[in-house]
Amino acid sequence: MRKSFFIQAKKLFGNPLTNAQSVGLFPSLPFREGEIVYSKNNRKSCIEQDFKGRLGYLQQFDLVSDDIVNLPIKVKQPDLYIIYLMQASGGIQFTNDQHIPIASLNKRRARYIYLPRGHYHLHLRPGTYQLFVCYFDVGIFDAGADTDFQFLQPLLEAHRQKSSTPLVSNDFMAGPVTEIYIRSLCKKLKKADVDSQIAIIFHLKELIKLSKRKIDRELETVTENEGMVKTVKTLIELGVEESGMRYDLSSLTDVLPLGEANLTLLFKKQFGMTPTQYKKRYLIEKAKVMLLSGETVISVADQLGFTHERSFYRLFKRITGKSPKD
Repeated sequence: MRKSFFIQAKKLFGNPLTNAQSVGLFPSLPFREGEIVYSKNNRKSCIEQDFKGRLGYLQQFDLVSDDIVNLPIKVKQPDLYIIYLMQASGGIQFTNDQHIPIASLNKRRARYIYLPRGHYHLHLRPGTYQLFVCYFDVGIFDAGADTDFQFLQPLLEAHRQKSSTPLVSNDFMAGPVTEIYIRSLCKKLKKADVDSQIAIIFHLKELIKLSKRKIDRELETVTENEGMVKTVKTLIELGVEESGMRYDLSSLTDVLPLGEANLTLLFKKQFGMTPTQYKKRYLIEKAKVMLLSGETVISVADQLGFTHERSFYRLFKRITGKSPKD
């Protein structure tokens, strides 16, 4: 996918720094791979990370300023963006080239913004800001795939029609769960790697689903528990993808307002199994794919975090009724 969202930071933050000059500057949300540019001008600094995927483009900005700034933005082609304000010293505002407001965001909030080609501005008060921006091939919503995403339909239609008018969605919370999703995505970013390209679209899809649940919950079109249990399911999948058997389910209650007993009860009511059972089943489904690709049993067991090969054998047999060597 082509890069279309350009924050023109040079005028305010100066020329890009060399590696030696950037010592002491660190991105708050590091990408595993990708392009990174450091800029600094006295007490103002900017760290920009970019990763180009086949079906999605990711950007992350760490911005620090000691006074009010008005950052010029250039959009080279119409696109639909998801913009997350993960940390902030105050609210931010997007305006058009005539400084007419388009959208605002507060700390730990996010929203979808359709922007046609043109020039815009990002207004910041003095302080520190962490901005995560992603955009994707909206073709994934073609052929009726947008039916369950009514809040996105006006923006998708504006994109399809190449509308000359910016359009925004309702804003929604970007809390600890959203941060887990985004950090998991950033750890998967790897150039020239098929698995990474698949991971990008999978994680973007889950981020979009998560945003729908948050908007529905804030509009009270679904119950809080219903949305939360679906989030739990995805968090387990992300945890297994990252840590395998070592993923600790107790971490779920650290980011969700539910105790372990209630979480287990609600999850079982909706999915017919406990979170522990789902974790193990998801783990074995992942193992099946790895085995079918030609990996050895001992390699799969090791990659999935089993301390002993025999523990993997027992779990595989208990869930599938077969040996992993069959």
